[in-house]
Amino acid sequence: MRADSKVGARIKALRPERGLSQRDLAAPGLSYAYISRIEAGARTPSLSAVIELADRLDTSALYLATGRSTGRCPLCGRS
Repeated sequence: MRADSKVGARIKALRPERGLSQRDLAAPGLSYAYISRIEAGARTPSLSAVIELADRLDTSALYLATGRSTGRCPLCGRS
């Protein structure tokens, strides 16, 4: 199962709330250009990217993947 198309919008909304630029959010394997494409809806992030971005944004993979705050993530099985 893949993340829905709104995952980029959720990242784009959370990132400035956390005081982060795309470059700040970038990490090995997650370039700022890749993050930009995810936010623009041009790329669907991989499972590992969703987990890493959720950790870096201090949120859950479930929220990034679905917009829900309770339940199990369909991508990684985390609560």
